[in-house]
Amino acid sequence: MSTKCRRFLVGLIAMGAMLLLSGQCLLNAEADTFINAKNAGLTERSSNNRALQNIIDKHKDGMTTIYVPKGAYFFSKGVIKLHSNLTFKFAAGASFKIHHGQFLSFSYPSPSKGYNGGIKNVTWENASFIGSDDTGQSAFVQSMNHAQNITFKNCYFYNAENPEGHYFDIDGSHNVRIENSVFMGYNSSNLRPYKEAIQIDYSNPVAMSYKLNGDQYDNLPSYDIHVVNNRFLPIRNADGIKYYAPNPIGEHTTYGNGKMGIIHDIYFSNNEVVDPQPLTNNDYATINFDAVSNLWITNNLFTNYGTEGPASYIRLNNPLKEYTMKNLTISNNEFLNVEPINQFVLFDSKYHDGFVNVNVQQNTVIPLKNKAPFIKGSFNIPDISGIKDNNVLDALSR
Repeated sequence: MSTKCRRFLVGLIAMGAMLLLSGQCLLNAEADTFINAKNAGLTERSSNNRALQNIIDKHKDGMTTIYVPKGAYFFSKGVIKLHSNLTFKFAAGASFKIHHGQFLSFSYPSPSKGYNGGIKNVTWENASFIGSDDTGQSAFVQSMNHAQNITFKNCYFYNAENPEGHYFDIDGSHNVRIENSVFMGYNSSNLRPYKEAIQIDYSNPVAMSYKLNGDQYDNLPSYDIHVVNNRFLPIRNADGIKYYAPNPIGEHTTYGNGKMGIIHDIYFSNNEVVDPQPLTNNDYATINFDAVSNLWITNNLFTNYGTEGPASYIRLNNPLKEYTMKNLTISNNEFLNVEPINQFVLFDSKYHDGFVNVNVQQNTVIPLKNKAPFIKGSFNIPDISGIKDNNVLDALSR
């Protein structure tokens, strides 16, 4: 073959490769979709349940970004069913609102059992969820079953927690991150004042605020949950506190005696909690976990300005006979004007001293009266080597 022919063939091959690459890029570009929600049907004049569901259902291929322009978009009682590969981007001044005592679930379905049975890759950026108590408490909830790779960044939750429920049901889910967000107000029920804004729980229908038809449950525990750089604040009026800050994070039960595993790898760091619900029952706490391992509560600021202290601020309870809770770290937190009734940190167990590798270090307490001990166990904590360098200061020494 002549040199000229060889050059011609090489040119054809190169051109074919370029065309193939170009075609692949075009396919990828077509797979990523950007939707202006207002142009696609959202309105500031009526309920947007159907309009938002239609947008979500219409775009199921590839990554879909739903942009919410400035405006107040009202929703009513019901459910919005999500799917994988969704990003919600809110413009400044854009909000989802609900009122008249109604309740809406953003549900993350799981048609199959197992950690891969649900949906994945859902992000909310700059979203605002605003409720009201005009004729009963209205609420939004993010209800997750076997969800994974879920992110909330720079979001705002105002007066929209169910009195007997949560802002987040994180059930049998993993790799969930909630960061740089604000949670304001909890108009709690007298029956269940201990409910937290962010519930870390198991894949079980009892744990769900909203149960989707066809969802599958298997008691798998949630894990790898990061709650970082958030603020939990009260709603105030001229008389003082109207609604306490939400109880930030935790859970209160196990399923099947932990046969499918226990909640683990939970990170609550660099958050601020101001004037939360004063829970006086010994079985509750502002932060409460029943059967958890690999827990980090670090670098947080806990402050009371206008409320009394709880029975315990942090309670870690082992309710299981044959399970040892391990790798529990509470460090570098500051408690300002918090006056618990019994103790700041309680390690609790009805059966045994099932705690290993407990690290409670370098926390600072600045009390007004300095009455309650910082740490206490309902048993003799077997390994106290990790409990050290916690400073209890007089308020005037700050």
